[in-house]
Amino acid sequence: MSSKTHTPYAVIGSESLTSSLYKSGDELIGFQYRFNITRLDAISGRVSQWFAPADVIALVKLTQVIASELQHDGCMNTCLRDELRGVAVLLDEALDKLKTKHDSTGDKIR
Repeated sequence: MSSKTHTPYAVIGSESLTSSLYKSGDELIGFQYRFNITRLDAISGRVSQWFAPADVIALVKLTQVIASELQHDGCMNTCLRDELRGVAVLLDEALDKLKTKHDSTGDKIR
């Protein structure tokens, strides 16, 4: 992406993590997709790209949402869209299994 400012077409999040999705280009030259991930500290209000071990589950959740959101874009390459759909489904299943395991043990679920 160039140095000029781009406006995200979607902003999504999971727990304290957020991601802005960007799409540039057109039908003639093709589209390019980019995203970032940042962490918002709820206490200080500071934004950073430093993550803690507790953020790993939130990263998985956010990755599932990013893959799901991107695969819905009709301008994306069909093969990549199918791969992203598969990733979203696999991560959703893994998160469901993790939640079920934690539900059965009575552990705190984030």
